[in-house]
Amino acid sequence: MWTQRHVRVQLIMVVLVLMLAYYYKLDASKVLFVVSAICLVLLAEFFNTAIEVVVNMVTEAYHPLAKIAKDVAAAGVLIASTYALIVGGTIFLNSENLLRLFAGVSPLTQLVEPHPVVVLLMGILVLSIIVALSKIRVGHGTILRGGAVSGHTAVAFLLFAFIVINSKYNLLISTFAFLLAFLVAQSRVEGKIHTLREVLWGATVAILFALLLVFFAGRTP
Repeated sequence: MWTQRHVRVQLIMVVLVLMLAYYYKLDASKVLFVVSAICLVLLAEFFNTAIEVVVNMVTEAYHPLAKIAKDVAAAGVLIASTYALIVGGTIFLNSENLLRLFAGVSPLTQLVEPHPVVVLLMGILVLSIIVALSKIRVGHGTILRGGAVSGHTAVAFLLFAFIVINSKYNLLISTFAFLLAFLVAQSRVEGKIHTLREVLWGATVAILFALLLVFFAGRTP
């Protein structure tokens, strides 16, 4: 399923939507709506794929009941996608956000800074999708184990970067955070789950992603 083109496109769209939510500094309630729409679409796609596989396993020949099963599953994906479009349009395509995006005009109402935990959870979700896409691209390892990029290391170093930024670059706290991230990376190598190169890629991707978040925060109107 992960190798199918439309699934990869959907995951890329998830990354873009979550980054846009971060750019707009959406509050927790709006983020919850966005994430619920994303999860609904992905779940519908998963069930659709599962039903198609089961039907094809039972019969390769045309059968009216098989067609109904596939059509109903596809209709579920369409309904979930429609809901996602409604949520996205309601949240992102209002006049205030469009002015901020295209004209650089500040909103009339004061922006509410998202809670750091919300930012962290969104960051972990986006980073996990990026790591998954890299594994799919390379075709090495599985989504949850092994692969071209160490996901555990990436999340650990994202947490390290998050702690450094939110501690106002406190040297002592940052050092302890780095040591914890380093121990996670070391455990992946010692457990022969990842090579040193894959662990370094995980740390690099996480740090670059954290810098991207800082850049977006600085560019937010």
